[in-house]
Amino acid sequence: MSAQVRATPATPVWISIPGIFLHGFGIFLLPFAVGLTAAIFLEVSEVAETFVPLTAFFAALIFPISLAQLLGLILKVRRDVRYWRERRQLGPRRLLHILHDHLRVITLRGWTVLVVGLGFIALSLSLKWASFGLMAALALFLFYLITGWTVFVSTFLVRTFEVGLERRKTGIRRQILPAVCAQGDVAEEVFTFNRVPVPWGYLLVVEDPLPARLQTESRYVLGKGGQREVEARGRLRATPRGLFHLGPARLWYQDILGVTRVSVASVATAELKVLPRLKEVVVVEPPRTPQQAPDVITRPHRFATEDHFRFRDYAQGDDTRRIHWRLSLKTGTLQVRQPETREIATKDVVLVLDSYLPKGKMLNAAHGADDILDALVDAWLGTARTLIERGDKVTLVAALQDHEGAIHVERLAARKGQSARWQDMGARALWQGQYDLAETLQEVGDTVHGVVVTARFTAPAPELQAGQTLTWLFMHPRDALGASEPHWVGQIIGSDWRALLWPFILPHPAGSEDNAIPRRLADLWHRWSLYEARQTLRRAARYRADHTLQQLLTRGDAVYRLERTPRAIRLVGLQGQRRRG
Repeated sequence: MSAQVRATPATPVWISIPGIFLHGFGIFLLPFAVGLTAAIFLEVSEVAETFVPLTAFFAALIFPISLAQLLGLILKVRRDVRYWRERRQLGPRRLLHILHDHLRVITLRGWTVLVVGLGFIALSLSLKWASFGLMAALALFLFYLITGWTVFVSTFLVRTFEVGLERRKTGIRRQILPAVCAQGDVAEEVFTFNRVPVPWGYLLVVEDPLPARLQTESRYVLGKGGQREVEARGRLRATPRGLFHLGPARLWYQDILGVTRVSVASVATAELKVLPRLKEVVVVEPPRTPQQAPDVITRPHRFATEDHFRFRDYAQGDDTRRIHWRLSLKTGTLQVRQPETREIATKDVVLVLDSYLPKGKMLNAAHGADDILDALVDAWLGTARTLIERGDKVTLVAALQDHEGAIHVERLAARKGQSARWQDMGARALWQGQYDLAETLQEVGDTVHGVVVTARFTAPAPELQAGQTLTWLFMHPRDALGASEPHWVGQIIGSDWRALLWPFILPHPAGSEDNAIPRRLADLWHRWSLYEARQTLRRAARYRADHTLQQLLTRGDAVYRLERTPRAIRLVGLQGQRRRG
């Protein structure tokens, strides 16, 4: 799948405004602020005579860098402002985002070098240790030298990169191989860099935190060798069911010491579609029903069954295999067994996948119930295959996302030999808050039977009209969520004595970028977010799901309890269907 250039969303104002002041003025005014503070609170009489030349030296070093940054900022901001103005998308938030993005050239490592260097200078003044102060001053000199060079060339780096991407046979291509696979199959991410410009002393870094369900993070580094075609590959750790939009990846130039970075256009997108596998649906115990016609899930009987029977006199044309000979001898006339569950003919069935969650806390917590939706999709597709093999006419209905990310209701007449189309619908199913059952059950009429596959956290849809039938395949959310997870803090640090050593234990091998503080904080945020989402769903299941099930049982619809196993979906009958109106 070819790459395309996309713009990242604008940074929130509460981040961009402080960032502009920090990066725009902090790196230049901080040394003077530290020096002034040290002169006020420390004894610096012995170095007072060097104050003027030292100040002049730092001013001579910092002023050209400030001037270069100001010049580069004007040139780069003008280009971006023109770009967004032509598309009529330039607003205050976007303008602040542009300023913040081009001013942010110092990495976390660079800020560490600057702060530590200034701290060592203050410490040397307090200890009156001249050699120590000289080493700290040299570290600051190196920091500002690298910063000045990056600021100077960044004006041309970004432009060179963007122009290079416009040339033929030049750019970054990203793809997933294969782009469509089955759940659990192996998939690889492939980046191809073709004549991408990388100046001497810099690295091109590509990074993209993929969707959490893939359990993978893309991170690639390209050196000077990027002038020719270079390929980088990475295997995805997991391939769960779903449609995943990958990218745009974040790209930046970074000096070899990791002190500065220059952001460039966000490019390289890809798409991965993982199809669910078709599972067998097993009806464990069909529910008893007071009417002769069973619900659509109960398997029809074409021969004599072991069900409960009534008896009547034999009539010409009856199946002779149903004659009860012992009773016939007692009564003197032929008696025929008549099962309570009558054989059913071909039916039109609308098979609905209920993926609705109310907007707000419930929908925001949907990522904590991805495994539940996977089970619902398996039951939805497995039931469709069972009904089609029986000879019924099945229409699949669900609210799905398209390849642009929009959500709308789709309908598909399922037929034998077209299971790939069903699986495609299953891959694009997601929790959504736009279409409730009222919208997805519109095709259920007097002669059309509805089957709803659901794990309702909220009240069910309004009852159907007289003459309509509805069967519920209900997965109880409380059972689907399983046992409660350990507290998110316990998941991070553990519950034994080793928890005391957590701040000093690296979660990844020594030297790994994942050991960096920002990445560890991001991991903490992800674990906390998932834990809170699961707790929100548990509270909803505790207070609402039982009430929802009772409503279904009292309205007279056929209800099955949906259970999942590693190899199949089990349907346990709870209540048969009663005749309406």
